[in-house]
Formats: sequence, structure tokens, C-alpha cells
Amino acid sequence: MSGRGAWTPAAGAKTPPVRPAPASMRLCVGGAEFWEHLERDLGAARDYVYIQTLSFEGDAAGLGLAEALLACEAPRKRVVADAVTKYLINDRFIGLPRARRDAVLQREVAATGEMCDRLERGGVPVRFTWPVGRRFHRLIARNHKKLVAIDDRVAYLGGINFSEHNFAWHDFMVRIESPGIAAFLRQDFEHTWRGHDRAAAAEIDGDQIVVGEGRGNPGLRAAVSRALDRAMRRIVVQCPYISEPFWSALGRAHRRGVHVTVMMPEDHNRAVMKWGTLDASRREGFEVLMLPGPMTHAKVMRIDDSVVLGSANFDYVSFRMQPEIVLITSAPGLVREIGKRILAPDLARGREPANGRRQRWRERLGGVSMRVLEWLSPSVRERRPSPIPLATWRDGTRNSGPGGG
Repeated sequence: MSGRGAWTPAAGAKTPPVRPAPASMRLCVGGAEFWEHLERDLGAARDYVYIQTLSFEGDAAGLGLAEALLACEAPRKRVVADAVTKYLINDRFIGLPRARRDAVLQREVAATGEMCDRLERGGVPVRFTWPVGRRFHRLIARNHKKLVAIDDRVAYLGGINFSEHNFAWHDFMVRIESPGIAAFLRQDFEHTWRGHDRAAAAEIDGDQIVVGEGRGNPGLRAAVSRALDRAMRRIVVQCPYISEPFWSALGRAHRRGVHVTVMMPEDHNRAVMKWGTLDASRREGFEVLMLPGPMTHAKVMRIDDSVVLGSANFDYVSFRMQPEIVLITSAPGLVREIGKRILAPDLARGREPANGRRQRWRERLGGVSMRVLEWLSPSVRERRPSPIPLATWRDGTRNSGPGGG
């Protein structure tokens, strides 16, 4: 029978596979917007909440999370923070003489310990990854991942830590509704919880997610390098910390006709990174704009019609020495939102760097310093034990208590 009815497959033919619905992604700019969405998701959680962060401090940001976790009805709730929180709070080393005399800072240090103890008593174990011990050179590279996974339903990725000063920085998280991505992050968290950082990669709902374990991170470097090498028209990078292998990659893109712009904070908390990148820009030819105002901590690349985002800075520390997680996506809504709410406004307010003799001296010194630090980095990485143990707030011993499995 001929006609114009619905098409049906011939006998024995395979039905085309049903493609999964793309992940729903929402940009959360700044700590307040991120917390508004996360607090709502914590209230709706019914199975598990897993949170990993670099810093977890006993201030408004950390205490707010602690209260929400204690009130959350999910039976499985866990937090992993990096051990840097035991040494660095409010971006200050808490053991230095001046910091020890700062009563406000020391009260926050005490509040951080009390917060962790209260969570433990309330059934929310907190573990600290990559303890430092007596080898303080290990502070150079940390477990830098920042992620949230809830109920194999919702996930968050980005650069915001649970500390008040980090909430105030210019930064973002991306809220992702995707069972596949949430489950991937849950599995990654569970590896970290057991003290076994892993390298992993997956394509989920058309998006690429890549994890580096902190020992060279070859898969992470390769994924981002491929994305950069495919650029045809425009690359816009916003990140405070940039170095090789990305200086050279951006230079190669510039030389093949791609318009490359890098945006960095003018008031930088790691000035050697700023001077080194300015030195590289003069050598490689790409454009640099300085962003006035609050510290810019956002980590994002727009490459034509896709974006690269996550916990990783675009430097040798993140891409060779630290566990990191990166999402590469062409989701049109998210790409458009990042352009509209972050990149376009910052391109408009960015300023060209100064060009005096003193400036050039600082840039050359920064470039040399960065190359020396990169040359020394493998020795730091290779001295780190594997697997990396976990510790509690109160001691530096390997965790063997309840919930440590």
C-alpha cells in the first residue's frame, strides 16, 4: 500500500537509537547566584550529596554550606576539601607570625575546625585530601577539583570554593541537569574519597568531560590542545593563571589567523603569572587585556562556538601537577550565556597593559621566573606518594574511621 503515512522500518531493520536529551546547563555568576541554586538543590536531595572543594572555611560561605548539609534529608552526605585549608585561610598562611597575631583570622581558623567537628557529629564526614606533612613543597600543587554531585540528577562544575573571599571574586559555576554527568562526577568523587585519584574521560550527552589525576595529566592536556588546534576564527580566554603549554598554543592559533584575546585581573594575587603572560604575549603575538576591579578567578575559554571550563587554570600547575576536571561543550545556550554575561562585558571593560620600561623589566623577569618554575615542577610532582591519603581536620593520619571506604 502506497501513501504518505508515517514511515515504518522494514522487517528486520534496526530501529535507530534514541539520542539522549542534551544536558540542561545554567550559568551561575558569582557566589550569591551559585549558592541560591545549590541551596535549593540541597533541600531537594533525597539520596546523596557529594561536594569537593579546594577551600572549605568557617566563614559565611562555609558555615552556610554546613548548615544546609546538616538540614539536608539525603542519607549520604560527604565533603572532600584539600588540605591547603589547614594552612591557608582567607588567602593567608595562618602559621606566620603576623597571622598568629590577627585575632579575627585566628577566630576563623578555630571556627573552621569547629565546623568540621559539627558536621562529623551530624553524620556528614569531612575528609582532607593530599596532606602536606613536613614536606611543605607539596603546597605548590594541590587537589584542585571543585564539583558537586546530587542524586545522579544535578551537578555543578566551575571555579568557586566555599570561602567568603572566593564567593566575592569574579567567578562562576555551571549547574548541569544530566544523570550521566552527575553519575560520572559521583564516581570520580568516590575514587577521591578512597584516596585514589584517577584519570578519566567520557562523552556524555554530546559533551566531553575529562579528569586529570595530577601526574602529568596527558589526557587533559591532549583534550584541550585538540580544542585549541581546531579554532578557526576566535579564541577568548579569561583566567588569572596562564602559562605553557598554552602560551605556545595561543601563539600558534594567532599565527594561523585566529583572533586571540586573553583577559587577566589587573590586581593579581599571583603577580608573577601576570608578568609572565604579558611577556609571552609580546613574544607570541596574542592580545592581553587587564581587568580592573575585584580579583578575576574565572577559568573559561571560548573557542569559536564551544567553551572549555571547569576547575583547571590554563597553566602548567593545573595541566601537569594537580587533579583537575574540565568540561568541553558546544551547548548553544551555555555558550551564548557565557558570552553575554562574562566575556562580552569583560572585553568591553578590559584595558591594554602599560608599556613603559619598568613594565617591560617586570615582564621579562616574570617570563624567566615562570620558565624556571615550570622546569622544576616535575621534581615536585614525582615526590608525591601514590595513592594520596586522606586526613581529618584534627590529625594528619590516614583516615580509617567510619565512612572512609
